[in-house]
Amino acid sequence: SLSSTSQSAKGMFRYVSIPADSSLPIKQLETSKEGGLSDDYLSKEAKDYFFKQSGGAERAAVLDNATPEEKKALAQKVRNDYSSQNNNIMSQLDDDALLNILRTSHASATCEIIALTVPTPVNNHLAVSLYGSDDARLRDMPLNYRATALMKACGHMLPTSQQNEDGKPSGVYGDVFVGRCTDDEIKDVWERVDFTVEDANADAQWCSSARKKGGGGGGGKAAAASLSSMMNQANFNMPNNNNNTTMSDQNNNNKEEGYSWEQTKEDLELKFSVASGTKAKYVKIKFQKNHIRVVVAGQVLLEGGTGGNVVVDECTYTIQDDESTGRELCVTLGKQKNEQWDYAVMKKN
Repeated sequence: SLSSTSQSAKGMFRYVSIPADSSLPIKQLETSKEGGLSDDYLSKEAKDYFFKQSGGAERAAVLDNATPEEKKALAQKVRNDYSSQNNNIMSQLDDDALLNILRTSHASATCEIIALTVPTPVNNHLAVSLYGSDDARLRDMPLNYRATALMKACGHMLPTSQQNEDGKPSGVYGDVFVGRCTDDEIKDVWERVDFTVEDANADAQWCSSARKKGGGGGGGKAAAASLSSMMNQANFNMPNNNNNTTMSDQNNNNKEEGYSWEQTKEDLELKFSVASGTKAKYVKIKFQKNHIRVVVAGQVLLEGGTGGNVVVDECTYTIQDDESTGRELCVTLGKQKNEQWDYAVMKKN
């Protein structure tokens, strides 16, 4: 759990919270290294913080504590609200699937992860990431001047005025957390290391090093990369090599935001473009009868109700290099019935 400390205990690491309110001090925090990359404690702590801050915990509690009658009524309301747009899809979903969609859309913990530095040989493979609310700007949270200064100090450009349709200044909004890790793909090492209050200073040595060539920062030429977006992005153009399928072509090479999918009568494949160097140990997938959750390196790539029921024991995944997309995660869902699905996954909006 979260705790404030001046020194890092064995098996623990330090990180900081930077409040958007500049009158409040930057706080030193500590948590366990135990989770590793696949179950990173800092990522979980940040998501939990923003989840509570946005009211997500209250919304989740309403769903969890609802009576069977209330859940049934709520599912019917969701079905009615969306029937005008997706009548065919929604009419096929049972109440549990509809409630899962509602929970994913309005009562799930998420956060935006910004790479202040990426690991390079020059910076001894040290990556520094900033964790913030993914909707802080929309919720009119205040500009975080200290976090914005830290981003600029690492050589990252801020979004141009053309990108700010809301008229607000460019920068980081809301409270944030900042942490550091060692990430050496060649040695297959990923470990949390300390990031202190002293490090959370735009004049710190690591910031000036990040601006140098190969230092892992922006170099004054690019905006800070959103790791959340990088893990979700995809631009597929894959040929259909299955000449034996009897389904129409419209059911193959379907492109959605963040993934593509293909199906036969027996199974359905989801394909994700993932970061170079992504290994199987970073992947966590939860298969359920009519629901799936795909997590890579602590980031949720996809979660929602499936287009039909699956046989959990017949679901699997592989991760491999791909000539056109780089690194690719392929998830296979074994269908309970040999049938056509109208969609793959009803995901979070």
